[in-house]
Amino acid sequence: MAENENMVVNQVPPEEQSVQNESLGKRIWAGIKEWVRKQIVTLKRAPHRIPLLMIVITSVLWLFWLFTFSRAVYGAQGASWTGLLVFGNTMLSILVLPLFLNAFPKLSKPRVIFIVLVFIFLAAMIVLDVVYYDIFTVFAYGDPANGVPPQMNEAGLAGNPSIEQSFSLSIAHMVLVGVCIVILALLPVYTVLIRKINTSKNIEGNDLHETIDVEDE
Repeated sequence: MAENENMVVNQVPPEEQSVQNESLGKRIWAGIKEWVRKQIVTLKRAPHRIPLLMIVITSVLWLFWLFTFSRAVYGAQGASWTGLLVFGNTMLSILVLPLFLNAFPKLSKPRVIFIVLVFIFLAAMIVLDVVYYDIFTVFAYGDPANGVPPQMNEAGLAGNPSIEQSFSLSIAHMVLVGVCIVILALLPVYTVLIRKINTSKNIEGNDLHETIDVEDE
């Protein structure tokens, strides 16, 4: 009997449980909105982080794909310059990051010359990808229009699937680098749009209504 009484006492009424769940949901939603607000404030201070993130992703993916490109080059040693092209793209993918950071130093205006160099590096990556794709596809499949026979047979291609995989990856890399160029070129446009977003924080309480701008928080 005493146990049943304790169970009844410890039970939370359905109405109170519903209020608690609603309060928890509001706190979670408020936390999410606050996190989003802080991210927008950060972007207002440094909108160049958007193209930087895209360049970092592209560079990291290239380094992941480097194993496939290395196997492709090793499996077709008769394809001239492909190894140097891969090496050049690797160096550009690494060097473009510190170059970008120098283009947008903290507490200082962007440096135009470094921004131009970043564009040059990104464009050079696309050029290296195009040349790699052109040389390697002609080597593997030939160029009937110009009377160039293929240097590899189907068995050779099947024995080294990295070759055809590298063709797809070089196209993917060209697309990613192209997206980096577009995002960087549009930086002045979406910088204005981001700074128009209202990130002020409203505080109400004790009959006091005050709007605090937390731009420099």
